Amino acid sequence: MCPVCGYTKLDEPAYDEKGCASFMICPCCGTEFGYDDSTTRHGELRKRWVDAGMKWWSTSLHPPADWNPETQLKNIFSEKA
Repeated sequence: MCPVCGYTKLDEPAYDEKGCASFMICPCCGTEFGYDDSTTRHGELRKRWVDAGMKWWSTSLHPPADWNPETQLKNIFSEKA
């Protein structure tokens, strides 16, 4: 799951069990793990994405048909509960 936007269909985890970044880019919010979040906290990246309108980032991979960014964000908070 993307720790920034809660997207659950990543090809691989953002970070492995040792905490090493995949350097993959989330197709939903555009965060590159290990790069964008190396200097900016996930919460701040999330706020920027939300403030920008929670738009789907990728132009080559389309969002799932039932994609709802507000519902997706709940993934982050339910995992921390």
